[in-house]
Amino acid sequence: MTGVGFILVRHGQQSAGFHVDADPGLDATGHAQAAAMAEMLGPDDRRLLITSPLRRARETVAAVESRWGRTAIVEPRMAEVPTPGMSLEERGHWLEAFLRGDWSGQPAHLLAWRDGIAGFLAGLDRPAVIVSHFVVVNAVIGLATGDGRVTPSMPDHCSINRFEVRDGALHLIEKGAQRRTVIG
Repeated sequence: MTGVGFILVRHGQQSAGFHVDADPGLDATGHAQAAAMAEMLGPDDRRLLITSPLRRARETVAAVESRWGRTAIVEPRMAEVPTPGMSLEERGHWLEAFLRGDWSGQPAHLLAWRDGIAGFLAGLDRPAVIVSHFVVVNAVIGLATGDGRVTPSMPDHCSINRFEVRDGALHLIEKGAQRRTVIG
């Protein structure tokens, strides 16, 4: 049985980090990265176009929307890892430890968040391009490869990561560009 392919793109470079702004937009470099990524995706071939509701993802997908002449579907399950009730400073400290961990030690609400992502992706019924976030890309790579680390990959901004859903399971086809990066 053939599966449904999807591309998971990390947003472009943001104007501020996870510990500085709860919902930053893109900086000038991020806008240029988004334009280059949209060019790499090519003309509209009627794939679903989906984005996280967060500003940096919305500004990234805007380059594809402009090229394809249509609006992306906003999907809350593709948003960045939730940190309810944390101050920006607390978020920064928490994120450092979280990214060094593995999923087996995470609280139920984070496992439910990751399961929500997996369930959404497993339910795709046609090819898609999805713009999301660093931790989302890593969660999907981990699920697709059986890697229990929170950070099994270092996806660059606007990296194009290719996956397939076969028989309800996620499969990594190709990792996108990698680099050592400031998380955001």
